Amino acid sequence: MTGELQLRKEQSVSVVEADILDRINETDGLMAERANEVYQSQSGEHRPGQPDWFGEEQGTLCPLAIHRDVSDGILRLTAQLPGFDAKDLEVVIGHRRIAICGVHPDSDRRADTHCKTGKVIRIVELPFDIDLLTARATLRGGRLQVALPRCQRG
Repeated sequence: MTGELQLRKEQSVSVVEADILDRINETDGLMAERANEVYQSQSGEHRPGQPDWFGEEQGTLCPLAIHRDVSDGILRLTAQLPGFDAKDLEVVIGHRRIAICGVHPDSDRRADTHCKTGKVIRIVELPFDIDLLTARATLRGGRLQVALPRCQRG
């Protein structure tokens, strides 16, 4: 019953300003580690039909489709993240980009086929500067909603 209530309850997701380039470097590091593991498992030989460096993003990160809508000076992003809690997610804003990042604590034991690794990162270019003080992100029933108001410069 408690899990059912969690699905219906809206949870606040952390929205922070940070260096998006750090997140990109972390992701590249994860993919490099995975590509090296695959290479080593093949005795240092590339075999046709085997995953390679360029295919590792798919195996390292969960796919994350994002719906975008801009109206009334607010960019709204929506993404489905079943199985994640708000504490597993972070929305990072910087360099006129937003990164939606998440690591599921049980990523080694994920049973759903949508996201075997339990890790997501998706970087989206922003069409305008964001007012960080009023930016909000919430999670309800596995659906992340992010509202990013345009910065009003006086």
